[in-house]
Amino acid sequence: MAHIHVAALDADIPCLSVYKARGLYSSQFRVLLQAAAQRLNNDTETSLPHIAIHVTAFDVVGGSLPPLEILRTKPRSSAEPLGGLGSIDAILITGSASSAYEDLPWIHQMKSFIQTVHTDYPHVKLFGSCFGHQIIAQALLSTKTDPTHPTFHVAPSPAGFEMGIQPITLYPSFTAHFPPLAGQHPFRIQLIHGDEVVPTPEAAAAAAATHQSDIQLPTPWSSIGRSAQCLTQGLYNPGRVLTYQGHFEFDTFVNTELALEFGRRANWPAADVARYLELINRSRVPGKEDDDSAKAAAEAVVLFFVGADVGVMTVGAENGMLTPPLV
Repeated sequence: MAHIHVAALDADIPCLSVYKARGLYSSQFRVLLQAAAQRLNNDTETSLPHIAIHVTAFDVVGGSLPPLEILRTKPRSSAEPLGGLGSIDAILITGSASSAYEDLPWIHQMKSFIQTVHTDYPHVKLFGSCFGHQIIAQALLSTKTDPTHPTFHVAPSPAGFEMGIQPITLYPSFTAHFPPLAGQHPFRIQLIHGDEVVPTPEAAAAAAATHQSDIQLPTPWSSIGRSAQCLTQGLYNPGRVLTYQGHFEFDTFVNTELALEFGRRANWPAADVARYLELINRSRVPGKEDDDSAKAAAEAVVLFFVGADVGVMTVGAENGMLTPPLV
């Protein structure tokens, strides 16, 4: 039995209509990750141990972060009791209407927390969705974080909002680690963002000076894929970090309600709102679940949390190894 304890950091609250129907973002992640774990448990073609996902929510905007003393500091041994929640195995950061570059106390605290976890707690995984993706990049890959490797940071997208279902091309070097994503051509999960992870001016200038067409992330980081508008649709550091620019936790209903609420707050023109809603509804199938890649995306996150992306179980397996590895 692989018990995975996930600390979900709520970086925002949903609009009232979404909250009344689905609860907090952390609750939405819990439901979908537990369902993904159950699908993997029922898959007779894998040799994974039974996976159980437990989620504890933290209100990071209100200053609540997981205490460092309850983060996992070593792999679980076969002799370790499996009852109870145990140490935190993974940090999940939700989306937010805020921007990762805003000068807000809770954002500075979160970036510092991400840096501490990544540096001092190598057995704790980091996953981020949308804002979570962006703040992880801002914390771990920006010039201010590591002046010797000026790479990427977060900035407003010059093309404006990327909304709804857009075809995303995932790179084979990434999907090779995650079998559920191998058949997702294109990858389709809901998008709603006006910021993106882009090369810093220093990185872009350095690439131009050496006639490089792409800005390289520091080893072992890589981009998971790209869309026509956004060149970094997620980040991957094997066994350590996974991010999505999109939202597998959003369906047509949730993204529609959020787009309407954001439009009301920002006074978007009616024509823009109508166009955004058309893009969001690309995946709607009346009377059925949305036709998108959300389930495969959730299963990939579960596999990442249990260590299957690198062929090593960090928790639960008798000898710590998958048989055979999934990579």
